[in-house]
Amino acid sequence: MRAHSPRPSRLRLRRRLLLFSAPLAVAVMAVALKLISAVVAGESAVSNFAQRDADALRADVAVMGVLNVVEPARAPFAAGALAVLDGRLDDADAHFSDALGHTPREQSCPILVNQELVRERQGDMDAWENRPDAARERYRSALAVVENAPAGCFEANADPDPERRAVRNDAAPRLIAKLAGLTAPPPVPPPAPVPPPPPRHREHRRVRRRSNGTGRSCRPG
Repeated sequence: MRAHSPRPSRLRLRRRLLLFSAPLAVAVMAVALKLISAVVAGESAVSNFAQRDADALRADVAVMGVLNVVEPARAPFAAGALAVLDGRLDDADAHFSDALGHTPREQSCPILVNQELVRERQGDMDAWENRPDAARERYRSALAVVENAPAGCFEANADPDPERRAVRNDAAPRLIAKLAGLTAPPPVPPPAPVPPPPPRHREHRRVRRRSNGTGRSCRPG
């Protein structure tokens, strides 16, 4: 059995938040079969993302791409989730932006939460790789998502999960702190250690003792 390396709880929370999905579509009789297929694919996408099954999620996205009629935001939303699993964060951001274009503002919180987390993660990666200017741009972009979101989307949100609610609620102060960290002066280096005194050579001491003894024997009586 393969051992899995532990992940920080906040990282796990971010990955769980990256498929904070909208309600499923209601079947309409005229296109019942297509709608049922799309709904099944959508439910499967949620499960497959949670299980990190990128191949299965890729198949879900393909189905929703063909049947993307009733809820056109769902296919790009799922495609964004797949891009996150694949590590294609630029593509994920683009897919979430596409989904926002098909979503009323009052229903946009799930997409905005995903988009903020993607941009924040990109900033974290840039900061880790010592690219402060790129990190600053990512963090500011993520902060703009938070500041322009509908009320209750981030601060004072009503997420039923306490930890998830905290991640969303703390988004703005967390980003502000990261931005401040990019401009903070580097810590003062510790003082250089004082070098130890050079060791006294034993042979030198023996030579001195011999010299002193010889001098005493040659002294006149």
